[in-house]
Amino acid sequence: MQNKIAVSGTGIAGLAAANAIALSGRKCLLIGPPPAPLAGGVQLAPNGWAALRSLGVETAALAMATRLEDIVVRGLETGGTLIRLPLHDMYAGMARADLATILNEHLSAQNGTRHIGSTIDQVSEAQNGLAIIDKNGDLHQAIGLVAADGIHGFGRSYVSGQPDAAAHGGETKMAMRVVLSLSMLPANFSHPASNLWLGDGAHVVHYPIRHHANIVVTLPRKLINTNWQERLFGRTSPLRVLADPAIDWTATPLPKPGAGPCWRRGRVVLAGDAAHVMPPHLAQGAGQSLQDAACLLDALRKSDNPGDAFSHYARHRAGAVARIAEKADISGRIMGLSGMSARLRNMALDFGGETLMRSWLAEVWAADQGLHRPA
Repeated sequence: MQNKIAVSGTGIAGLAAANAIALSGRKCLLIGPPPAPLAGGVQLAPNGWAALRSLGVETAALAMATRLEDIVVRGLETGGTLIRLPLHDMYAGMARADLATILNEHLSAQNGTRHIGSTIDQVSEAQNGLAIIDKNGDLHQAIGLVAADGIHGFGRSYVSGQPDAAAHGGETKMAMRVVLSLSMLPANFSHPASNLWLGDGAHVVHYPIRHHANIVVTLPRKLINTNWQERLFGRTSPLRVLADPAIDWTATPLPKPGAGPCWRRGRVVLAGDAAHVMPPHLAQGAGQSLQDAACLLDALRKSDNPGDAFSHYARHRAGAVARIAEKADISGRIMGLSGMSARLRNMALDFGGETLMRSWLAEVWAADQGLHRPA
């Protein structure tokens, strides 16, 4: 137990945290069943790539990624371009499953990592460490636990002291997701850009991932039971192809955003969605989870005492993530405007949107010095 840190959760956040622990020279106990096949894609901005570099997997990830050259914002009804923001530093899309595979393979190559295919049932703290009991009734010991098991997992409720139902909820919007072969789509879907289409109360994001396009439509939950595809992608829509009733969309509720006020309880610290529910509107969900892991690695390397490392990590990340989550939430509100407010939004973006967007994203991406260049 003396040098072993446990991680709960086998998604991207958990695998990244486990890599951080292994790279710090400590043994890692990864707890959780193999995740279900991960669908869809992620966009990784310069801060995400900096985190992957810290974790030693940047080169492997680059080989699986599609670099995006611009962010293009258009009006969904008219098709008119409101903003075209060139991306000077590394920004790319990749399949979520590919990112998880890269992290898992890198972890498997590290010495001292053990995987338990169960979930945590109980944790009790002792003077020198933790006693962890899994759902099979087996006992495991560790000097600390990084809970990266999501908003419904053990860690969030344990640290917050709230039951799972109280830790999230209030979902009023839905994300409709699909990955389609580029061969099925018009040529503009292949352009290496992150595309944002602003509509009346809804918005669409799509970008290429190798030979596919990742497409996400965000709209109010109340519209899901209506013929929402025809409503958004009418006969004159530039995205008319997405009205095809044969497309099999996956509906995902968007939880209430925000970073938890408390990231640590004793020897247990949170990471990923367990710590922060990141709205998708700035494409920072995976990026912030990777930054959690990079920060954890830095803290563990600087301190031999895991408790001190956890404290440093929690203080630093809680403040940083809260600002990003707030910006993502505000961005989502702006994207979801309807009626006259939506028309005024588009006019403002058309007039001075590139300068505004550069300033808005500078803190979020941090590493992208290109954001500070004159337009």
